[in-house]
Order: sequence, then C-alpha cells, then structure tokens
Amino acid sequence: MQTPVFLDHLPDIDAVAGQKPAKYRLRRNQALGALLLDPTDPWQERKCCPACGQASDKNPIFSQALMEFRRCSGCNSIYAARTPDQATLDRLRLEQIAATAAEPQGDREFEFTSLLNWISLTEARLERRLDRVLDIRFASQAPAWPDATERLSHNRAWDFLHLEPDSPDFAGLRAAIAQAAPRAILMPAELDRAADPAALLAALKDAAAPGTVIFAASSCADGLEYEILGAESPSFVPLDRLTVFSIKGFETLSARLGLKVLEVSTPGRLDAVILDRYFKSAENRSIPFWSSFFREADKNRLRDLQILLQRSLKSGVLRFILET
Repeated sequence: MQTPVFLDHLPDIDAVAGQKPAKYRLRRNQALGALLLDPTDPWQERKCCPACGQASDKNPIFSQALMEFRRCSGCNSIYAARTPDQATLDRLRLEQIAATAAEPQGDREFEFTSLLNWISLTEARLERRLDRVLDIRFASQAPAWPDATERLSHNRAWDFLHLEPDSPDFAGLRAAIAQAAPRAILMPAELDRAADPAALLAALKDAAAPGTVIFAASSCADGLEYEILGAESPSFVPLDRLTVFSIKGFETLSARLGLKVLEVSTPGRLDAVILDRYFKSAENRSIPFWSSFFREADKNRLRDLQILLQRSLKSGVLRFILET
C-alpha cells in the first residue's frame, strides 16, 4: 500500500547546501577517518545483504569515503561491506551529539508535524487508538520534539526513550519497551545507522505486545536521488548510511522477522532540490532527459516532480508501518 504525501512547499536550498549540513558531514567523515586509522577498533564483515539475505559475493562493490559498500543485485538495497560494532557506533554518535549540543538546532516544525500527521492518519485508517507512543532515538537531536507533541498531539501519551550503548541483542531496549507497554513505537532515524538493523527490529518485535504498530523510517535505495547520484548524493554520509534499504529489501526483512507490513510510503521532500542543485552545478554532466529537465526547471516543475516521486514510491525517504 502506498500513501501519497503532498508537498505544500519546497524546502530552501540551504537545507541541502548550507553550512550546517556541510559541517555535519565533515564531522562524521572525520570520525570515520579516525576509526579507519585505529587498528584496535573492531570491524565486522557482512557476509550477506542485511535486507534480503543474498550472499555478499553476488553483489557488486564500490567505495565511498574510504569505506566499501555493496548494492544488492537481489533487492537493490545498499549496504556497507563491513561495519564497526554497535558499541563503537554508539560512542561516535554520543561524541557527535556532545560536539554540536551548543549549536542552534534550527526550525524542525515541519518534520514534527509530518510525523504527528503520519501517526494520526494511520490511527484513522486502522480505526485503532494509538494513545501511547514510544519514541525511540539514540540520544536526542530534536530538543523541541517533546514540546511539539504536547502542543500538537492531543489525547495521546508520549514516552521518549533515548537509546544508550547496549548489548548486541539490545537487552536494555527490550526491557524499556516491555516496561513502557506502548500501543505504537516510532523509530524515525536509527535503522540506517545500526550495525545490525535486523537485530534492532527483532528487539522491537520481541519486546512489544502483539498488535503493536511500529512506525519505522529509513533512506530509500529506490529513490531517484540514489538511482542517479548513488554515493555522490549529499545525503550519503557513510557512518549514517550503513544500510540504505530498498522497498523490496525491507519487505523481505520484515517478513523474515515475522512483522506484518501495513503500509509503505516515500514522503521525501528534498529529492528534486538535491538533483536540481547537482545538475545546475556539475560540469560536463550530460544525462539524457534529466540534464535538460533540470536546466529548465522552475519551482513549480520541481514541486511537480517531488509529488510524482512521492506518489510512485521513488523518493529518497522510506517509511514503513509494521505490526508485531
């Protein structure tokens, strides 16, 4: 099932090309460089696609920022050929958050409203009260989020679970979910960054009561942004994109874990803006149709393209609604 999400406006180009995103990418790549130079840090080979399970030796390899990635020939997902262990990833995330804690966070009201609408519309479609939501994130990069839920999400209890370094099977997360007993779980930012996303999803399924609705988000390997730019996309920050799921790959993983897929959507807002900037700045870049399309594109054409990508499940952001 797909869910069209119509734009009311395009984001400003600074959302992609501004100083803050550039600093973020630089810091994450600096952390990656230090990690690669440290012989004591453990790395784990991925012998198969973390989405569909196809053997890695069947999937072509490419390099990005000194890391090797594969694109699965079975399901089209993109994944790091090897990853740091989860404890190392957690430590680097905490260091990143601490380093940027004093910086202004910017206006994220649109993001908050989008997530709240996602839950409210799902509640109406399922005809089921989702009156207790557990929001799961590794620490908080959205300090205004609790205030937004209090103002905009009435008649609904919100618990905020800040993930901390945990055991490989996420024992601490399992205990926290069992204690909170939510009707719905929101996890909008963690799957791409997990060393083992299957273990993370399995922890949610095992700890939550049957019938719990899980709202999970990821980057989308099927999106036009990744189809055209691949690893050249500004969204492709290696430590944050250890797995970029395709729709088929995520559906396969969900079925393997015994999770029921209720809904799929790709409500991204940045694809058209990212591609427009790329084609208008790249030298000697010539791709049939797309080069001339973006050379002549105005804001109305970009908006129409973004709506088309959302409706055809070809945006760079992937959302799944699952049921335990």
